[in-house]
Amino acid sequence: MFKTNGSTHHEGVANEHDTIALLNAHQVFAETLTHLGGTRNKADAMAGTKPVSIKHKAGLRNGSFDWVNTSQTDALLDSARFADFRAFVANARQWDEAKREEIVEETRDLFNEVCSDALDSIDPAALTEWLRSELIEANDGMAMAITDTKAATCYVMEHDSIRAARLLEDGYVAQVEKGRGMTSRKVTLRRDHHIVEVGLRLRVTSNNGIRAFLGLSKANRNSQVVLKLQQDRVDQLVAGSDDVRVIPF
Repeated sequence: MFKTNGSTHHEGVANEHDTIALLNAHQVFAETLTHLGGTRNKADAMAGTKPVSIKHKAGLRNGSFDWVNTSQTDALLDSARFADFRAFVANARQWDEAKREEIVEETRDLFNEVCSDALDSIDPAALTEWLRSELIEANDGMAMAITDTKAATCYVMEHDSIRAARLLEDGYVAQVEKGRGMTSRKVTLRRDHHIVEVGLRLRVTSNNGIRAFLGLSKANRNSQVVLKLQQDRVDQLVAGSDDVRVIPF
C-alpha cells in the first residue's frame, strides 16, 4: 500500500487500481477516483464526473501507447485502395491449405505495399480534422495520469494541455512524413514554415494478421484493416505539457 506521508518508496504501481489509490492518497482530484471496468471506455477511472485516463510505462522513453485503435478507417483511408488486396485474399482462401501457406510472405508484402500507398495518400486537411475529432474532442475534459514505474513517479495533466492538442487548437495542420517503415508514418504539425514533432505516429495494419486474412489462423476466422494513432516518446509528451503535477511514490 502507498505511503501517504510524502516519503518516496519504490513499491511498484503495477496497475490501474494502484494508481487510483495513489491519486486518492494525494487528493489529486476534488472527488474520490473510482475505477471503470471494460474496454469500451476511453477513461479508466472517474473522479465524480471527471474522466481520467491511466497509462503505465517502465521508463517514459520506453515504448509507446495508442490514442486510437480502430477499424473505422474511412475518414482517412480510401477503402478502394484495398479492393485488389481483398479480392486476392478472397480468391486465395479457396485454395488448399498447403498452397496458402506458400504465399503468406507474398501476401504480407502485398499488404504492406497497399498500406504504404494508403498512408501516402492521406490528405493533410482530413488528417487534421481526424486528429481534432479523435485526439481532442474524444478526450474532452479528460485528465491523464502517466505512471513511470522505473522512476517511481506519476505525472498528472489535463489532456488539453498536451502540446499536440494546443498546437491543433492554434491552427497547426497535421501531415505524415515517410520514414523507413512501410506501414507507419510520423505525424508532424505545421504552420507556415514551422514544423513541430510531437511524438505522434499513424499506423495502418491488420487486427488479426496476414494468416487470418488467408484463413490459416486457428484463433481468428478473418482479419481487417485497422488504423492506429500511436504516441511515441512519452517523455516528450510529459515535458511538453502544461501544469504537470509530479507525484513520487
